[in-house]
Amino acid sequence: MRSEIEIAVFDGETLVQRCPCTLRDLPDGRPGVVWRGVVYPLLPGDRIDVSAVEAEAGPEQPFAVLGGEGSTWVLVRGLAGALAEAQARLGAAGIRVSRSGRWLGDPVGDVAFDWFLRCEGTLEPDRVGELLGRSSVVGDTAEARIAVLEQHLFEMKAELARLAEQLNEAARPPSVPVQPVTPVAPERNAALEAALERVRELQARLDAVPPRPAPSRPAVARLQEELAAALAALRPDVILLRDSLQVVVGEFVSRAAFYRILQELPVEGGRPKGWKALRGAERWWERHVSSGQDDSGRAYARFDPVGRRWDLLMSWKGEQARDIEWLRRKA
Repeated sequence: MRSEIEIAVFDGETLVQRCPCTLRDLPDGRPGVVWRGVVYPLLPGDRIDVSAVEAEAGPEQPFAVLGGEGSTWVLVRGLAGALAEAQARLGAAGIRVSRSGRWLGDPVGDVAFDWFLRCEGTLEPDRVGELLGRSSVVGDTAEARIAVLEQHLFEMKAELARLAEQLNEAARPPSVPVQPVTPVAPERNAALEAALERVRELQARLDAVPPRPAPSRPAVARLQEELAAALAALRPDVILLRDSLQVVVGEFVSRAAFYRILQELPVEGGRPKGWKALRGAERWWERHVSSGQDDSGRAYARFDPVGRRWDLLMSWKGEQARDIEWLRRKA
């Protein structure tokens, strides 16, 4: 039985978009689908009309908890105030948040979350519910959803303008009397392209918001599962350690550098080109990684000559001390 179908979303006679949505029956037994967190009756031709009927409210899911190895991701919805409030409540309970920011990974269930808080240790959903409450930390209205997108779009446009200005300065001809500037590194060009792509995506999402938007975005393909499947098929000799996949999918704005890393790891072993030996952990190599915003990402790799495979850990500069200690114990 199908759990997800491709539907056409109409607002009266106007086609809003086509997208995959989760099937869910209405309280009266009629078939329905979840679109933007709300259940609509499924009409003939696999379509819904957001203007013709009153939709049933979707299940309340103000937060989500994703388990990891030594860490737990808590996902929340809303404006920046929702992130700050959640972090304050977790901190007051003695829970250390090692990193937080925009959640760039897949929706959980039928809900697309806006922010993540990576907490040290293991947290149970019931415990998180006690601390954050079973209702939204900060009200999540239709207007708030649009405001989140607009805020994100504004930030990306500002970053794009900064990168474009740096690129223009580096490209000026020598005859123009300007102060010497450092050439733009390839990582900056990649960041510029990532910012452009992100701005286009956000602008398209804003343009697609109907006159009466509902609380959350439509479901999308499970990127994490697809990436894991592609890695297993194309580089079965690369084993991602700890929560590397979660970091790449949920915290990196662009995954271009991650794909390059997979290409750089030689099948026969040896030192990857451009990598350096990691101090404090024997036989491990390291390199800086662009996250699509800056170069604060880190990659650590070690070749196992017996199993003929690479162990790869993706992480952040700010967690290097903890990571090196973890790698040393693993060695």
